Parts: sequence; C-alpha cells; structure tokens
Amino acid sequence: MKKLFALLLALVLVFSLVACGGQDTQTTEEGGEPQTENPYADIRIALVSDNIGTEQFILQAYNAFMAAAEEYGFQATSIECSDTAAWAEKSRAACVDGYDMLIGIGSVAADPFGNLADEFPDIKFAVVDTIAQNDKIKSVAFNTSDGCYVWGAMVATAFPEETTFGYIGNFQNQSNFEYRYGFLQGLRSVNPDAELMVNFTDSYSDTTVAYNLAMQQAAAGCKFIMGSVAASANQGIYQAALELGEKGTPIYTSGLSVDQTTEENPYIIGGLTKNTGVCTTAIIEEFLAGNFTPGAQTLSFTDGAFCVVGVSFDANYRNTDIITDEVLAAGQKASDDLKSGAVVLEVPLEADFEG
Repeated sequence: MKKLFALLLALVLVFSLVACGGQDTQTTEEGGEPQTENPYADIRIALVSDNIGTEQFILQAYNAFMAAAEEYGFQATSIECSDTAAWAEKSRAACVDGYDMLIGIGSVAADPFGNLADEFPDIKFAVVDTIAQNDKIKSVAFNTSDGCYVWGAMVATAFPEETTFGYIGNFQNQSNFEYRYGFLQGLRSVNPDAELMVNFTDSYSDTTVAYNLAMQQAAAGCKFIMGSVAASANQGIYQAALELGEKGTPIYTSGLSVDQTTEENPYIIGGLTKNTGVCTTAIIEEFLAGNFTPGAQTLSFTDGAFCVVGVSFDANYRNTDIITDEVLAAGQKASDDLKSGAVVLEVPLEADFEG
C-alpha cells in the first residue's frame, strides 16, 4: 500500500506541474485581474533639447515626456545639448544605439534630424516649435494668431482710450506676421480704430535693440507695446517699461513663450505661452498608437497649446489696476468666440495685407 500511495502521489505531482506549465504565467494583484505584459516596455524614446536648467519652454516638454513614460512604461531618455555640434553628435549616437523615436524641442532640431531621418529610415523623428524641411519628420508648430487675437481683445479693453499700440517683432517674415495679424484683429474686435506701430529687431537675442525700439515707440505715444522678439530678448522691452515706470511715465508690455508676469515688474501685464508639453504628449501617444504620421501639424489656442496668460491659466502676478475683471471677461469672450467658430481667423500672406 505504501508503494501504491507513493506512486499515486508522484503521478499527482507530475500532472500538477504539467498543468502549471500549460498556463500563462501572468502575475495577479490580490483581488485583481491578471496583469498583462506591457507592450511598450522595449520601446526607447529620447527627448533631445538644449540644456534644460530652469527654462520653462523645455521643462514643459520634459515633464510631459517623463509623465508619459510613467503612464505607458516605455524607456525614456533625456538628452541635453549645449550647442549645435552636440545636437548633431548626440542625436546620431542615439540613432546608432537603436532608439525607436527622437523628439527634438526647438528650432535647432530641424537640421540634424533632417539629415538623420534619411540615414535611419526605421527611426521616427519629431520636432516641436519648428518646421523641418525633410518630409519624413513630424513637425508640430503653433497656430499663434488665435491666441494673439484673444490677447489683443484684452489689451484694447485694458486701454480703451488708446488707438495706437506698439509692436516689436524679431524678423519681418510670415511667421512673425501671424502674431501681429492676430493681435491687430483682436484689438479691432474691441476698438475698430486701433492701429499698430511696428518695428523689428532683426534678431532673436539683441536686448539692446529691443530696448531702444521700446523707448522710441514710447516717445511716439504708445502706452502698450507687444513684445514678440523672443522670451529672452523681450527683456529689453521689460527694462524700458521698468525705467519709464520709475520716472512716472509708464508703458506696459507682454511676455512670450512662458508666463513672465512678476511683481518685481508690474508693467508686464500678461502674455502668450507655448505649451510644449501638450505637443510632446500628442506626439508620443500618436506613436504608441501606431498612428505616427510625418509632416507638418499645427496646434493652437483651442488645443491648449498656444495659451493666453489670465485666460488659459492664472498669471504668476496680476496687476489688477490694468488687468481688471472686465479685461479678463473680454479675453474669455474672445476665447469662446474662437472655440464656438463665431470667429475664424484666416491669416493672409503679409504681402497681401493692406492693414
């Protein structure tokens, strides 16, 4: 009997092992459903940018990138570059290392990615806030005119007695014209007689030229000057506004790309921001879903990508003497008109615009 019992026990163990070997070996949480294997675990995506530091324009993209990695479980790497040579070298190294996709933040990404996209056809490439000439790359740009329309309606409401407003841009090109056109249409939605005094710095970084132009426009009678040079070069306009305010002859201005309102300079009363995080998330989710499509794509104010301080989100600092509840309401109305389709901006070519 003992031998028979031992034999039967051995047979039971054998059948038990066979049965276990024939089942999926998925782990389960207590009281939960079986855990499936993460389909994105082997996918490698790199975010390539200038040095991040405290640069909000890049930080938004980085934070969205890491949040997506946490949510979907892909392998995420942030690659920071100090100059254009580093962009080329580090991007190539990531391609050689077998990354599945590279996402570049900023205009400097277009050229190195354009070269690599031909050499590494199995890798997906995307750039944010620029348009790559290589049609194998996905380019996500911003529709700036809609947000500028909302901002223009707010500024005209804030300064009801003014008819001439200042505008300082970087270069006279179609891209900058889209800012100016949207802003002017927003001004005229409140004040049909509004006009713009326009100057260009012919630079993205020259704060001295921006400062001098702001002083000239202020002397010509502009009480508000929209700064559309660059987030950093606008500092020249901010300095002019601060100095004139201390002299008792204030002018007011706006920020660009990130919220630059601050209690230290109450003459920066609002502005426009680019949400690179929204763009980065959209690229990743499209790629993971298998719907990655190269070519140009534009995201706008209504997508939450190009935002207006005070309407899309609360300002870091609100100068309530200028940005009153009435001004915020004007911005909300302009926003609602765009979202409902009551207002549709069709930006002409600058050469065809008669003012």
